[in-house]
Amino acid sequence: MSVAAEYAPAAEEVAENPFSEAENFDPCSQIVPQPKVTFSTSYGKLSYDFSKNFNELTRMGKTYGILEQGVFASGLSVVGINWEVSLNSVSRIVGDYDICVIPTTVEVFIGYQDPIIFMSRELQPHSCIYNVVLRHEQTHHQINKTALEYFIPQLKKSISEIVKDIRPLHVTSSSMIDNATNELTDEYIRRIEPLISYFKQELLKEQSKLDNHGNYQMEGDLCKYVNRHKK
Repeated sequence: MSVAAEYAPAAEEVAENPFSEAENFDPCSQIVPQPKVTFSTSYGKLSYDFSKNFNELTRMGKTYGILEQGVFASGLSVVGINWEVSLNSVSRIVGDYDICVIPTTVEVFIGYQDPIIFMSRELQPHSCIYNVVLRHEQTHHQINKTALEYFIPQLKKSISEIVKDIRPLHVTSSSMIDNATNELTDEYIRRIEPLISYFKQELLKEQSKLDNHGNYQMEGDLCKYVNRHKK
């Protein structure tokens, strides 16, 4: 055996695959979807709970992580943030047997669920401290409402850019269309989730401007001032 023959690469190692480019070709890549994006929201129906005492509210506040160390709660504001993405699609036959699953509408919901103000049952209704605490908790929910109103236009703008990047999916059987639609929905959720996380972070920052020792001190001094001038 010659040296050249001994070290010659096998034929299959050097031969090019004539089908590789065709196999990688996506027949749906040239389709630019223009789904209609719609938004809906809800602020929820605010309710009040007067059944708990100071200690119970303080424990709740610590559980939710919304109380600073050493702070005791006379009132508490709680709300859930919900968001959902739903997608409608159509399928288009391309060539002889390829199918493109194309998003047509994207529906995005973000809103509040079960907003509630807890007021300690140990507070005397219509007293100065009662009114101050009530106003404080109502302001939290006003911040929620204002923050969401401010955020939604930014969310719309960001999603209008996201829809330009998400391409139709290629499937080879009609039985795969539902799975492709679910996969597209998951992709939208993955892209939108960081926007929602950012909103939550910014909302907490705004709420913290109200929940701090300095503001608590100012609110407490207000009632001391009122009581002094009543004498």
